[in-house]
Formats: sequence, C-alpha cells, structure tokens
Amino acid sequence: MVWLMLSKERLHGVGKKLKPIRYGPFKIFKKIGDNAFQLELPPYMQMYSVINAEYLKPFEPSLLDDDEDVKDSRLPPLDDLWFEREDPMTADCILEKKITTTRHGQIESYRIRRKCQFPSKSKWFRKEKGIQEFPHLQF
Repeated sequence: MVWLMLSKERLHGVGKKLKPIRYGPFKIFKKIGDNAFQLELPPYMQMYSVINAEYLKPFEPSLLDDDEDVKDSRLPPLDDLWFEREDPMTADCILEKKITTTRHGQIESYRIRRKCQFPSKSKWFRKEKGIQEFPHLQF
C-alpha cells in the first residue's frame, strides 16, 4: 500500500493550493521496471496507472487504530482533478501571431498547433522556423 502524491498542476479550482497532495492509500498491482509501479486506481481518476516511484510514499497505518480498515483513506473528488477536456485537432494551424521588438529589430512569432495535438499544447515558433517545419501553412 502506498500514498500517491499529486502535483498542484493536476488539481484545479479555487483553493487548489490548500487541497491535499497525498491520496490513497492504493494497492500496488505490479512492479514495472526498477522505478515504476502499476497501482489499482479508481477508474474515475482517469490517470495512467503506471506511476514513477518518486510520486509514491509508503503507507504506514496508524498504531492507534484498532480497526484493520484504513480510516485515513483519501480519494480526490472528481471536480478536483484536471483532465484534458479538449479534443485533439485534425490539422496543423496557426493560432496567433506576436511581434516582439528587440534591439536587433522586430521578431515575428506564431503559435502553431500540430495535428492530433490538444490546443493547450501548442507552441511558439519564430517565422523562419515555422516556415521550415510547416511549409503548408500561410505565414
């Protein structure tokens, strides 16, 4: 049995900094390699069940509890977890253009979303690099 440590980036909403980052305990289902374990996670968490060992802490039951059941069990509410709620895109496209003025002149940058990528994962490219990697887009 182990505690799962969730980072603040996985949580959202008001007061996310005050929410617990330790959830569980969860049962280790299988050891995967030297540094990863597969956990038995509830399906509503929508997380990949293979977790790196750095995000796990051993569970030690309280010595004061007479009951064998875990009384300190904590599972994150569904509303607290951040899921990718976006649909992946079907084609490359330019989302926005930005012109930055530096001492060497103006630099044009474009935020480009790749095909089969979530819109929030789009990246900024300078115009020259964008033309090189995405020749089919109109800059």
